[in-house]
Amino acid sequence: MQINHPGRQVFASNNRDAIAPSAVPVAIEGYAHLFAQPRAMTDADIAEVIRRFADTAVLAEVVGFDGVQVHAAHGYLLSQFLLPLTNLRTDQWGGSVEKRARILIEIIRAVRARVAPGFGVGVKLNSSDFQKGRFDAQDAVAVVRMLNDLPVDLVELSGGRYESPVMHGRPAQASTAVREAYFVDFARDIVVVARMPVMVTGGIRRRATAEAALAPEGDRPRCRHGWSCAGTGLCARYAEPLAGERGGGGYVGAALEEPGAFRPCHHGDDQAATAPDGRGPQPPAWVPWALLRDRLRMARGSRRYRAWLQHRPAA
Repeated sequence: MQINHPGRQVFASNNRDAIAPSAVPVAIEGYAHLFAQPRAMTDADIAEVIRRFADTAVLAEVVGFDGVQVHAAHGYLLSQFLLPLTNLRTDQWGGSVEKRARILIEIIRAVRARVAPGFGVGVKLNSSDFQKGRFDAQDAVAVVRMLNDLPVDLVELSGGRYESPVMHGRPAQASTAVREAYFVDFARDIVVVARMPVMVTGGIRRRATAEAALAPEGDRPRCRHGWSCAGTGLCARYAEPLAGERGGGGYVGAALEEPGAFRPCHHGDDQAATAPDGRGPQPPAWVPWALLRDRLRMARGSRRYRAWLQHRPAA
């Protein structure tokens, strides 16, 4: 089970009391007003977040999950701590990459202290944020080196955040190689230093692309898990029609060999993905009604969530 905290990436309609490493709001042109203005977290806030991650991992184990993945990517709270642009702190939680990664390290330690030894603990990490003042590949390598000293079972590499949503896909006019598996090059640099298996996700839609990510590359130095990634991740919209199988030492989907079998959904698309047999979304929807219905559903959900926040029991 993937466990996460949104930090500043929360809609104001859901919760105006957003927290973040520093009081830096989400800056998306035309959409910034939808997000809450965050306040900088206190030491007590940070301790509470660490405890909640550990509590959640314990609950996941109790209900039968085999492990948890701590989400520290895509601009959510832990990614906000790692990113210099959103972490302006000058205390023990900000500054150097070691201090920016401290909350992630403390969460892993807290989780491990409370779950069974055989319970899986993984981390989802950005390979880069693709923005000025970003968390970059060298930072990712440094964080993985820190995670090497902890009982982490898997690191999954992705990239991007709300303000730079590269995890949603490359431009359609780019070459197939660029549009697919866009974090593999970062992953191969990180694999060399990682003591745990590394999985890469993002843009993998064909069997050949997945197998290429799992294959050795040239004369790169051999590390504990080989030259390549130990596994690849597939988005549910691509994996669902595919029969999963083992191949090349990691999971790959038995995808169609033809490129473009699944049209990617990009951030801001006004069309839905098309299935391989050409069928569109079923049933057909009238866009204005679908938008209105979605806004009403979100408004109802936000009201229920705000009511829960007001009446939730004390920890």
